[in-house]
Amino acid sequence: MKSTAKSIEHRQAELHIEAEQQEYEAATVEAFKRLARRASVPGFRKGKAPRQVLEKHIGHEAVVDEAIEHIFPELYEQALVTHELHPISTPDVELEKREPPTFKVIVPLTPEVTLGDYRSVRLQPEEVAVTDEHVLGALDRIRESQAVLVPAERALKFDDFATINVKATVDGQPFLDHQQVTYQAVAGSAMPVPGFAEAIVGMTKGETREFVLHMPDDFRVPELAGKECACAVTVQEVKQKELPELGDGLAKTFGFDTFDALKEKVGSDLESNARSQARTALIHKALDTIAGQGTVDFPPVLEEKEMAELLQGEARRYGYKTAEDYLRMTNRSIDQIREDLRPLAHTRIVNGLILDKLADTEHIEVGEDDVTKKVEELLSETQDKDKARELLSTPEMRESIAARLRTNRTLDWLVATVTGSVESAPATQTDATGTASAPEVESHG
Repeated sequence: MKSTAKSIEHRQAELHIEAEQQEYEAATVEAFKRLARRASVPGFRKGKAPRQVLEKHIGHEAVVDEAIEHIFPELYEQALVTHELHPISTPDVELEKREPPTFKVIVPLTPEVTLGDYRSVRLQPEEVAVTDEHVLGALDRIRESQAVLVPAERALKFDDFATINVKATVDGQPFLDHQQVTYQAVAGSAMPVPGFAEAIVGMTKGETREFVLHMPDDFRVPELAGKECACAVTVQEVKQKELPELGDGLAKTFGFDTFDALKEKVGSDLESNARSQARTALIHKALDTIAGQGTVDFPPVLEEKEMAELLQGEARRYGYKTAEDYLRMTNRSIDQIREDLRPLAHTRIVNGLILDKLADTEHIEVGEDDVTKKVEELLSETQDKDKARELLSTPEMRESIAARLRTNRTLDWLVATVTGSVESAPATQTDATGTASAPEVESHG
């Protein structure tokens, strides 16, 4: 095996690997044996057909393909050892020549992070102010969550709910055909078609109305975009929301004796959330500052993986099982969405790498006792403790818990340091349980 290696941009190495003729011939012999055991050649038992007969039956290229597939991993491992390379992910492989095979391999390497004078960074969190107006707004949302629908003997208004029969066609072809569906008439709604809510407001129970709507040029179903949609709607019933009073009755629904007790808890929760958001903003600002005075270099494969995870997560948030289903419904290409996600993916990777580097530099560690303590804490919150213990006791899960604890401990250290609340704080003394980290903060160790 012959190989050369050179460093290229963004923490990658470019390998050129060439199989020696003798190596390649040995690989083709083994490839023939494997194919012979699998192939059925008329007149011969499996594995007994002569090579010339087998190659004529399956083709010479099939033998070459089999040899290349099995020789590359061995050559690649040899090249890594020869050039002392330590990949962090699967390489990108290009076959430059088939016989004997020559490969061009792009190897992703460990990211490189240099930190500036991060201990000199000083920031203060935003002031947290929860007003009576904030509390009343939250109570109104709680009240809305307990609303019930009651029949309204009047014309349909915005925000009412209507039970409707609806039929719609585009170019004479069915687009909608639903019976007894509940629809909320929200002003400006794009569902099912922009203008639909406005067209049915004012209808009364038993009334039928026909109208035509123009499909937007960017409609989610491309073949319907820009066309006319003929609709026929019959209102079966009109309902309005009936809200409970802001009083002790509402409080008892949520397990509080009095409305004042509920109000106090809501205020406390709002303040806690505001402090958490202020802490998250502080962390982002601190990481941005540290990134600006140092360097973070990593192979593109990390960004590609992060974008794939973000896309899958976005699909799940919208109720789709796969990213492919999500893409079909959004009428956007994978490239468009990936480019939208790229800045966030980049930020998450940079933040994670900086946190890893800070943890290493400051000797922030998590021991087995810390992990066990966290496992017991998680078990106390579950009902099926036996099943949960089995899951949490796996090496992979314990490693994941340790990584999260280390990240949270590092975040605690970072906040204490940049705010000056604990000057040059010994990171290993920070509470290992930590607090929730920002969504963009991920560890890439």
